[in-house]
Amino acid sequence: MRIYNKYVASLAVVTCLISTILAFLGEQDITVYFTVSVIAYLVITLLYVYFNPRARRALNTVGVVFFAGFLVIVTLKVVEILSG
Repeated sequence: MRIYNKYVASLAVVTCLISTILAFLGEQDITVYFTVSVIAYLVITLLYVYFNPRARRALNTVGVVFFAGFLVIVTLKVVEILSG
């Protein structure tokens, strides 16, 4: 199996497991799903360091976008806590 296939399969399996576990635990906040999935994406992407430079740049771009979304969620939660 090529490394790209392993990477995509790893992301798919982990995302399904995360969604299943959070649903089983009764989590209803979509930001929790997003945050945990982004963290898993970043960790799995860091584990697959053997991609060619072009693929790494593309994955880093996706990672930056996900991380920006994560920061938006954290900022909104902090504002909610401080104003509450």
